[in-house]
Amino acid sequence: MKMIMVVDDEERVALELSLILEKEGYTVARFTSAAPAIKTIEAIRNIDLIITDIRMPGMDGTEILSAAQNSRRPIPVIVCTGYGDIETAVNVMRSGASDFLCKPISSKELLVRVKKVLENSKLADEVSTLRKRLESVESPYSIIGKSKKMNEVYELISAVAHTDATVIVRGETGTGKELVAKAIHDSSHRMSEPFVAISCTAIQHTLLESSLFGHERGAFTGAHATQIGKMEAAGSGTVFLDEIGDTSVDIQSKLLRVLQEREFERIGGSRMMKLNARVIAATNKDLERAVREGEFREDLYYRLNVVEIRLPPLREREDDVLHLAEHFLNHYKKRYQRDIEGFAPSAIDQILDHSWPGNVRELKNAVERTVLTNPRRWIDKVARLDQTPHAREEDGFFGKMVGRKSYTEAREAYAEELEKAYLTHYLKLECGQINRVADLMGISTRTVARQMEKFGLNKVSFKEKRSEE
Repeated sequence: MKMIMVVDDEERVALELSLILEKEGYTVARFTSAAPAIKTIEAIRNIDLIITDIRMPGMDGTEILSAAQNSRRPIPVIVCTGYGDIETAVNVMRSGASDFLCKPISSKELLVRVKKVLENSKLADEVSTLRKRLESVESPYSIIGKSKKMNEVYELISAVAHTDATVIVRGETGTGKELVAKAIHDSSHRMSEPFVAISCTAIQHTLLESSLFGHERGAFTGAHATQIGKMEAAGSGTVFLDEIGDTSVDIQSKLLRVLQEREFERIGGSRMMKLNARVIAATNKDLERAVREGEFREDLYYRLNVVEIRLPPLREREDDVLHLAEHFLNHYKKRYQRDIEGFAPSAIDQILDHSWPGNVRELKNAVERTVLTNPRRWIDKVARLDQTPHAREEDGFFGKMVGRKSYTEAREAYAEELEKAYLTHYLKLECGQINRVADLMGISTRTVARQMEKFGLNKVSFKEKRSEE
């Protein structure tokens, strides 16, 4: 039940307004002077709205407005004025009042204005709460890495950050796609605005539209109140759509319209709202294949794919693995106040020998688990690492790497096998399409053809294998 404070030096007016509001179900605190009203504002927290006359003997409505704005939770204020004081009302509105009413006040107009101000206040509170939650989210790691492929990622981030271009981040699960999106946001002119992330797989398809665009009260069963969506909450900031490749075709159609027209409407609403935020999407899916198979809209694909940033898997960042592991170790030993010196040689070998199919996320979780369970000053074994899934048997090289004494020995012993297994993996994945294989491997088509000739591989055989499957 909403609490409304009514302040007017005319007892009759204060009483009439109070009765109208109480009949509508509001709780009303009535005052005929400003001083006791201000004391009440300072003493209690549950006032949802103040309706006050501007001109009163002694303290007036402007001082009540000031007290409302300076309270622990700013309170919306509607000011009341006679027709001769319109200029004063306008000045008070500029000072922060939410609305004003001209006397005499009709009950219908009063209730309409009260409802409007309360709804706007609720929406503002939701946006504020969302922003605080986003600001309080702990980031256990930033983008870390000095490998050539990561330097290429940094260059792209720097190039697109100060533009408003739509960006799509591609990479396997756990490679840090959201961190890239956040880095773009934090390096842009939108950095002081919200960064709002939404996982398209964590929300049921039937609820995703409401989560994105919001809904009006009564729009569907269970919609008991107006709810703002992520697009609206982002304001002029950034909306991050994670795993967009898993959205339904219906949602894809709506997103396409939003990106084309830069506007949307809440479910059950009729008012078009402008999209002021930048959109960054991410996926671990092969969108090109999804387009060919009719699972992803081609027009949306081209609308999103203005700038593409590909994040390499951790197995392709051999220079970064130990650096990341040390970073996570320093973070978690401080967080959990553990007296740990570092990784012993046996643990280092174990870290370097692992293929990290879960990428950076798997490494981070493995180090955190080890810090929590390690009883000694030096970590000689990464906890439960031997229980995590390794690369598939068809990627033979990775299976043979397990158990080697060190990564350097494994690399020297199996360098040629790695080259063949790596090439074979992508030839199978792309059904022998050399151009696509070259793109995924980050090498030229001429190099791919030369490697295929070296190992006696024929692209036709990979097309046949896929058709047999």
